[in-house]
Amino acid sequence: MMWPALTKIKYDTLPAIVSTSRLWKHIGISVALNWILGPFVMVALAWITLPDLPTYRTGVILVGIARCIAMVVIWNDIARGDNEYCAILVVLNALMQMILFSPYAVLFINIIGGNKQKELHIPYGSVAISVLIVGSLHFLDRNSYSLARFSILEYPL
Repeated sequence: MMWPALTKIKYDTLPAIVSTSRLWKHIGISVALNWILGPFVMVALAWITLPDLPTYRTGVILVGIARCIAMVVIWNDIARGDNEYCAILVVLNALMQMILFSPYAVLFINIIGGNKQKELHIPYGSVAISVLIVGSLHFLDRNSYSLARFSILEYPL
């Protein structure tokens, strides 16, 4: 589903986009909204709506701290946005997700959530390995796509 949108990205223009100050301002806004404000809002909503259901609350918190990064490319394509600009933000958020998801899960579920129940305790190592596997597959998918695109462009049938 992402492949049609990814075919429209002009990868040779990415270095020029990275050097603009506009991009860095938007990266700051994206990081603040996605990785500072967003998770805290979701944790607050989980506690407000599910105060007496710890298992559901834990699920909502886990979903809430996971940023939806893949669909951004498709939404951007539908809105006829800047594909190259979007690709940079998506890659940044994918990296941030791989770095911050595990600490956020432990912070919001084990520490702030105060889960005393053993079955709701989330070990950092398990979350980190899961994120590493899923994140790596996400990047492998993009890299295999880029390799396939390069092969088709360089060596047409």
